[in-house]
Amino acid sequence: MRERVSNSNRFVVGLDGVCALGLVLFSALYENIARFPSGSLAQFLELRVTLLNVLFAAAFVVAWTSCFGALNLYRVESSHIWRKLKKIFLGCGLMAAGLSLYLVGSHTKGPTGRIAVAFFFAALVFEILRVVGGSLCQTWIASRNPRQVVILGSGKKAGMAWRQIRTRHHSTVKLVGFVDDRSPDEMAPDIADRYLGTIDQLSDLLLRNVVDQLLIALPTKTCYDHIQRAIRTAEQVGVEVLYMQDLYVTTLKQRALDEPEMFTDIARRHESYALSQAIKRFLDVAGALIGMVVLLPLFLLTAVVIKLSSPGPIFFSQHRYGYRRRLFRMYKFRSMVANASDLLDQLEDQNEAVGPIFKIRHDPRITPIGRFLRTSSIDELPQLWNVLVGDMSLVGPRPMTTRDVALFSEATLMRRFSVKPGITGLWQVSGRSDATFDQWIKFDFSYIDDWSLGLDMRILARTVTTVLRRSGAA
Repeated sequence: MRERVSNSNRFVVGLDGVCALGLVLFSALYENIARFPSGSLAQFLELRVTLLNVLFAAAFVVAWTSCFGALNLYRVESSHIWRKLKKIFLGCGLMAAGLSLYLVGSHTKGPTGRIAVAFFFAALVFEILRVVGGSLCQTWIASRNPRQVVILGSGKKAGMAWRQIRTRHHSTVKLVGFVDDRSPDEMAPDIADRYLGTIDQLSDLLLRNVVDQLLIALPTKTCYDHIQRAIRTAEQVGVEVLYMQDLYVTTLKQRALDEPEMFTDIARRHESYALSQAIKRFLDVAGALIGMVVLLPLFLLTAVVIKLSSPGPIFFSQHRYGYRRRLFRMYKFRSMVANASDLLDQLEDQNEAVGPIFKIRHDPRITPIGRFLRTSSIDELPQLWNVLVGDMSLVGPRPMTTRDVALFSEATLMRRFSVKPGITGLWQVSGRSDATFDQWIKFDFSYIDDWSLGLDMRILARTVTTVLRRSGAA
């Protein structure tokens, strides 16, 4: 049965189709080279293309993508490398045979056999590079930042999930542990050693640990209430929910166990979201590149002014929490004295902010030029580099410091890390430093719940006017 290809993977299928079209056109061109006039380029361009050839080229592209889709070569998850190579060999052989039959049937005058062999090897090389190379690249990227998974359950299904992680996904998935209301004495030793607590303790567990996915491995009929409690807790924190049958094959966030008819609609909405996220990433990269080029003179001028106005480095870098609470190094133009971080402990009692954040309106660590950089938001411009490398987005919740996140007291606050942090966001265009922490979080959650590309565009437009007015900046 052919696997349904999601929107997030259609670019790969489209690229594959373009390659197939190029190969078949080149093969047909070379096969009919004996018919080409030996005169000028104009005579060559006067050659007529028959409707049959056009229809065959279109059908061949469809057959190519259908063939490799049926062989599951568009699937994202990894499988045994030799199994993939066998499927690639089979697919390329079938397509080369189909091309050869058409060339023979259309009575071409060229060396059909040699063309079919050349086509086979060209297709083979392309597919190996695409499938195997892409798979190895994905595995390498995932191994550098494995998914952190908590398994809900401790019985037979949980043991099966644990074995799959150990044997098939050990390089891309890291097990945090097991959550269940059963006593550890009733569990298998390898599960009991990784027992984290009960479902009631799940909220605190998600607050104190980095968790990407909650895998449901409990029997639905007998543990329905337990599963629903865990799902509600995970959704409040922004942790993705998976079921055993979806183990690392799909990323559907299935919200209900008693409404299976919802799954098709959920899949459709998930695909639309994935496509929108791909467009958002494209806009981020384009915006960051354009911004860095256009603002290069301002970058150089700011660097010179900072260096001449106070001793210390031009840039300030600090570890911040990003998507899924992964740490990354965020860059800014330095607006404070060089030892500002060392002076923080001395100023804690002067904190004017309510909540886990630190804010002093007249912070003595800020340099004279630094105050202008902050009120004009010029100090944030180096984060275009963070956007370009993928740590941040142009629009999103602001990345938070390790100090602030360590002071979080509610697990629901972790939902703000379910999207990439941004240079600007609803908070920045709705009050900036004048907003309280509770308002800040409310803006972040509102952005996450109502996100769309249109909302990003509106926030970017409002950011320009907010910065020009220098409203709410500190």
